[in-house]
Formats: sequence, structure tokens, C-alpha cells
Amino acid sequence: MPSPGEPGARRDAAKQLKVLMPSCFHRLSISDELAGHLDAGNGGDDTALPMALVVNSFGKVWQVEVGRDGGGAFLGPGWPEFMAANGFGVGWFLVLRHEGRGVLTVKAFDLTCCLKESRGLQPSTATGSNRYGSHKPQFIMVLLPDFTEKMLIPPAFVQRYVSEAQQSSKMAIIASQFGKFWPIEVNKDGSGMFLAGGWSQFLAFHGISEGDVMLLRYEGNMVFKIKVFGLNGCQKELKGRAAGTQQNTERQKEAHLCRKHERSSGKEDRRPKGSLSSSNKGSRKKGSCSLENGERPSIKKEMNTYSVKKFVSLANTFCDLIGLVGECTITLKTSMKSTKCWQVGARRYKNYGYLGGKKWKSFCMENKIREGDVCTFHIVEAALWHVVITHNSDRIG
Repeated sequence: MPSPGEPGARRDAAKQLKVLMPSCFHRLSISDELAGHLDAGNGGDDTALPMALVVNSFGKVWQVEVGRDGGGAFLGPGWPEFMAANGFGVGWFLVLRHEGRGVLTVKAFDLTCCLKESRGLQPSTATGSNRYGSHKPQFIMVLLPDFTEKMLIPPAFVQRYVSEAQQSSKMAIIASQFGKFWPIEVNKDGSGMFLAGGWSQFLAFHGISEGDVMLLRYEGNMVFKIKVFGLNGCQKELKGRAAGTQQNTERQKEAHLCRKHERSSGKEDRRPKGSLSSSNKGSRKKGSCSLENGERPSIKKEMNTYSVKKFVSLANTFCDLIGLVGECTITLKTSMKSTKCWQVGARRYKNYGYLGGKKWKSFCMENKIREGDVCTFHIVEAALWHVVITHNSDRIG
């Protein structure tokens, strides 16, 4: 079992959330847990002066003394210089994380609730990839009473990081700490974009309550990962993790469905292009996709790393429009004049649908689809889709 100061302890790294008050500019109180990690990072030598190497978002390092008095542990000498150099303000949120061996990283969220940007980052083109630094776009929100039914995504965050195409999305996906993906309906009005339908159920299931602080990291394409801090400033273990039996059952069921689909894909690959097998027609259990009144809809999706490797989500309204029910196979073609095609898995859940599986990953690899590329799916027939791929390099050029 690694000690807190060893690299192997990174997964269980101590974290703490702080709200900057005027007194914090002189010294910053920290939890005993975090202080203990910093002590271990100094080799456990009681005679040595505990020090922390505090790193800002730009990678610059300050040496800060870790002190203690009757009020507990705190960051002392060296901390005022760190604060002054970084221009932090009253009311900002700081997230401190021990990385091992006495190294403490600090992420700062300003009054717009957005992660303070590093120099050289172009907000209008930021998508969260590593080329913009070690931090993906993030925002932080306190769960106020008005946000329990629907929560506003900070307007500054939307303006900087959410493309116009993504702003028209009707659904967002939130990945919780234990890997479950939750579809949340997105509403938009004159005041901004909101996480709405399904949001209150998400909060209730995970035990997130009023006063908790939520940190949402943007993965692109309206996919977010969430961390939650309690009133004491420490990261919360979400209740959903404790609901082991129910959660494991759901995950096993989903995994079973995926395996079942992948096993059946080989048989479905031999179906005539643009049609479903007769065993699927009219069967909700087996799955179907149909068009009514000759409609030929289309949908445009900007790709991120997750959608390239795993699946691309389909809005609920789009699934209704094309009649996607249950589980079926969709034939994708990048040219209607070519015989080349890819038959990928499609599935409809209660609030969203998706294209995914091994064949989807092969489609992306063979067509060199990368993060930032845009795929426009034109529905030719119920199970035959023409895909127009616009590579990010082509758009920039």
C-alpha cells in the first residue's frame, strides 16, 4: 500500500475546495488530511520544515510553508506571493489536489465560474484536448435551491467552449465518478442553456444536495464528467457508488446487451443494404428503425475523443423522427456511388439513442475521423445512412 507521498497514491489523492475570502490572501487553512499528505511528501522527517510545492495552471511553481496552530493546518509563508502573482480574487473557488511528494496543484475558478484560462488558450476554439494544456474546459457551480430542477450552464462557459452546433443540442451526457452515463435534456431560453429533464433525478440518485459544489469537466460534444465537493470542502463519494447491487446490476445488464449486439452483428452484416431483417420488423424487442411519410431527416455531430472510440449519441427527438426502437443495425456509407459500407450497432434508450460498438470504431478508424471533425448523417432509408465527413483540418483551411 503506497504512502500518501508516493506516486502510487495518486488515485486516492487528497483534494480540497476553498472559497477565497479576504483572510485567505494572507494564509489558507487546509484540512488535516491534506496537510498529512504534504507532511508525508517531505519524507516524514519531523525535524524538517514542512513545505509544499504549489503549482498553478500555467505550470509555475512556488515553495510554500505548511504551518499549524490552534486553528489547524494552513499554507503560510510563500502563499501570499503565490496569490499575488496569480491575480486571484475574492469569491473565486480554488481546488487543491495533492499529486504526491509534496506537490500541490491549484485550479482556480473566477467569478464567471469558469476555470481560469492559461496564457495562449484561444477560448473560441478550445475543445478540451491536450494541446490546450493539462486542463480541459471546466466550470464550477454551487447547487442553489433554484438549480435543483434545472441548472444554468454558465453563459461565459457556453460562449467560450460550446460551438453553435452543440448549442442546438437537445441532450447532454454526464459521466459520474463510477462510470455511469446519464442523459440530461438541455433547455435553452433567453437567459442561457440549462441542464433540465432528468437533472433532479440525477441529483437524487447520487445524493447531491443543496450547498454542494459541482465541478463539471467538458469532454466535448455535450459530454461532461462531474466531481462533487461537500460543505466541508472535501470531495464527496457519491451515493450511487454505495448503491452497489443496483448499480452493478445495471452495468452488467448494459454490458450484456452490448455483447449480445456485437455477437449478432456478424449475422446482421449479411442483411440487404438499406433494410432490416424480417425478424426485426414490428418487433420492439429485437429493434427497428422506420421512416414515416417519406421523411428524410439528417443530423450533424461534432466528434470528440469519446464519440470516436465509443459511441455517438442521438437526440431523443431525432430517434422519434426516424422511428428508432430498441436495438438494430444501421448501414453507413460515405459515398452512395461506392459499394463500401459499414454496418454499425444502433440502440434506443428512454431518453436518447446512439451508434456504437466495434463496427462504429472501425468506421471511424478507416475514415480517419478525429476529435473536432464533423459527421453529418443523411437518412437515405430507415437503415441506410449517408455520412458526410468534414475533417477539422479542412474546416480550418
